[in-house]
Amino acid sequence: MCQINMRQLKIINALIEQKSAVSAAKELNISPSSISYALNQLKKQTGQVLFLRTRQGLRPTEYAVKLQEKYAEIAEINAEKSEFVIATYSLIEMLLADHLHPKTDSLMHFTVMGSTEEERLKKLKHREVDIDIGGRLPDDRAIVCKRLVISDICTLANRDHPRIKDGILLDDWNEYEFINWQRGLDSIRGFVEQIDYDLFMQRKVVWTSPNLLSLAWHCAISKYLMVVPKVFLAPLQKRFPLQGCQLPERFNMSFDCFIHYHQAMEKNIAMLALDRISDTLTIQHPIASGSET
Repeated sequence: MCQINMRQLKIINALIEQKSAVSAAKELNISPSSISYALNQLKKQTGQVLFLRTRQGLRPTEYAVKLQEKYAEIAEINAEKSEFVIATYSLIEMLLADHLHPKTDSLMHFTVMGSTEEERLKKLKHREVDIDIGGRLPDDRAIVCKRLVISDICTLANRDHPRIKDGILLDDWNEYEFINWQRGLDSIRGFVEQIDYDLFMQRKVVWTSPNLLSLAWHCAISKYLMVVPKVFLAPLQKRFPLQGCQLPERFNMSFDCFIHYHQAMEKNIAMLALDRISDTLTIQHPIASGSET
């Protein structure tokens, strides 16, 4: 059986019990379009038809009945727990685990963040994802958006890097090799001049990945540099032998990170106190400063 989350199983269970998408949507407090979206996603994932339309309503296939049985098994185990589906960066996921583990009995299901703003917003609107933490999404009446943290940008390097001692000079910028965190691009803003943007983007990139933790580990065991939000420096230094240094002053950039969730989830989200995760990110370690020449 392919990977199917508890939210999808819950929808299948409601459809079997109610025999109607409209009634199932009402029971789950979601829209009928969210039911249709979930069924389409499940069909793509499984390659299976789950329901047949009849005069008596929706009739589940044998495969759908098996999924309902799986839902019943899991629901019994987690009878006292709420479930939250969270999409975010790997480092935020790790910090959330530390923050939430001793404070809640809820079931936290972390999932891969959508690769585009459109995909992320669609998953929130259709309740496929409860909480999205990352770059700001376009405004939508159904989605609540709150800033989690704003930060300057710095460069990450091996703690014993042979050249990084007093920061990075602008004249030396093109001599370094970088690994690139793909997820951060939608959250980094503030290039003052086009020439600075071009200079920044033309750096020598030898490795790219959306996984911040794997890149940080690679940075710690190599000579490669990495551009990251300064607020991520302290958590990364607790786990890897890394140092931070300032970018050349001409690169005037900042990083914005936001919490997004469906407005119908307001009361449930409040009990998690996710905004307090920003306290964990505000502890700063000193970084080496560079200058322009």
